[in-house]
Amino acid sequence: MAVTEAIRAVVRGDVNGADFRDAIVKRSRQLTLMGWVRNDEDGVLRIHAEGERRAVAELVAFLRDPPSLARVTGVELSQVKVEGHEQFVARGVSAGAFVVQEHAATAHHFDLRLEVEGVMRSWAVPKGPSLDPAVKRLAVEVEDHSKEHNSFEGRTDGGGVIVWDRGTYEQGGRVPWPEALTRGHAVFVLHGEKLHGGFALQRTRAGDKAQWLLIKRQDDEARPGSDVVVERPESVVSGRTLDEILGG
Repeated sequence: MAVTEAIRAVVRGDVNGADFRDAIVKRSRQLTLMGWVRNDEDGVLRIHAEGERRAVAELVAFLRDPPSLARVTGVELSQVKVEGHEQFVARGVSAGAFVVQEHAATAHHFDLRLEVEGVMRSWAVPKGPSLDPAVKRLAVEVEDHSKEHNSFEGRTDGGGVIVWDRGTYEQGGRVPWPEALTRGHAVFVLHGEKLHGGFALQRTRAGDKAQWLLIKRQDDEARPGSDVVVERPESVVSGRTLDEILGG
């Protein structure tokens, strides 16, 4: 019976080039491992790999004795929990901007926007995002917005808006974007001021104003039992809450 385990590796040396990172992705997929590899700003490679024990051991051997793409001076290993990734991917490669705006209008909601091919694909999330993987938030697809709208904050004719969170994101999953969105299952990683780590959008009903579920993936950034919307109500631009904006 196959034994499933997960490791984290920190690889030091002349290892920060994209070629070595891509070689790790290729080798990991050959070994049918799941997880990720990331070039960090401190000049090291960080890797999470999970799968059969034999395959994990083969990847570790590859890291310690790589092709001529890199010069490894050390590999630090630690055992970690299996996170349940869908495939092995490269992290740290930005796909563009994301923003979450809290919006008081006819109905109070949060707008999640992800930059895809030059526009902001948008979903209205009535209860806002969650960092708890057990919580599945309804997300209703709405019209695309321009990137110029990302920084808007203030009163509107129907209420007001604050920039609740913003940052960059990485596209993930087995299927490339925007095809993943067309198919109805899109995985991504957020690097915001409040929201971090892996998320998924799963379409549950197609058509006009298609309905999706926004789900936090189980990873190091997950916070079971938390409610980040309640805990962090302030704008990341002004520090004011939506109630304060509306109150003038």
